[in-house]
Amino acid sequence: MERKTLTYARRDGKDLLLDLHLPLDGKARRPVIVFLHGGGWSGGTRTTGPDFSRFFAADGFAMASIEYRLTPDITFPANLEDVRTAIRWLRANAGRYRLDGGLIGLWGTSAGGHLAALAGLVPRGRFEGSNDLDQPSAVQCVLDAYGPTRFDVMDAQTQAEKPLLQPTAPALAARPGPAPPGPSRAPQLHNDPASPESRLLGAPVASVPDRVREASPLTYVSRRAPPFLIMHGMADSSVPHGQSVLLYEALKAAGAEATLRLIDGLPHTFFNRTDLDDIAGPFGMAVRQCRGGRERASTERAKVFDVARAFFKQHLR
Repeated sequence: MERKTLTYARRDGKDLLLDLHLPLDGKARRPVIVFLHGGGWSGGTRTTGPDFSRFFAADGFAMASIEYRLTPDITFPANLEDVRTAIRWLRANAGRYRLDGGLIGLWGTSAGGHLAALAGLVPRGRFEGSNDLDQPSAVQCVLDAYGPTRFDVMDAQTQAEKPLLQPTAPALAARPGPAPPGPSRAPQLHNDPASPESRLLGAPVASVPDRVREASPLTYVSRRAPPFLIMHGMADSSVPHGQSVLLYEALKAAGAEATLRLIDGLPHTFFNRTDLDDIAGPFGMAVRQCRGGRERASTERAKVFDVARAFFKQHLR
């Protein structure tokens, strides 16, 4: 495995970096998974995540874990512009690093899940930023893990979900993982002026409904959306799982292809744990899948990273 740290843009006098993890498999062109870290839009780095050589460079994907600008230095949509700029940079430099610029997927967690959903849904010409504007910023698929989707209903959903909140899977509770990046994500009022969502918007959530709508992935859902896999833990006390349900329902109503997996016993930031499945998998999952307006529902037990791997293999091959 080879790792390169590269500059994909320069903003406000600082380089924006990505780590490119490349499998040494001799292939001429590799599909790319762009990983967007969490951290409440104010914390985390391009190394905040699982072992990218294992997930999923070992499967032949090029993994590009990027950094993007953080609050309070910026507000929305600067960080989304960074994400789209990074996608275009990867396409512009695909030949240099033996990447397949026609096969790029997004994988975002928490705040990164929010940005991944937006980047996958907003039409060309919106929130593009600058650099390599001759390249498209569209992607072929999106994995959104526990990302917020509509800030102004998060408090009501949190209250409604309190009786449904599950305990963390015992095997994970007995072996705590790395501390979450960014500010504390304990239960809180998302409408508070000091909340991560308010800081992202530059004003209290309740005071800027137009900005709430502009920053919501739901605003941009259409039938042309790329395939989505949406994953959320039922022990998540930071972002209510109803946020993921809202996105799935919108995609279903639009006739897009989407899968929602609500996973028993998983807390927020579960994808940051490389050892997640080794310690506690497989997990019970309530699964809803839709395509062309038709839906089927099921329950199953599966390992979380296996589900993600299968999704990317299906849509990036």
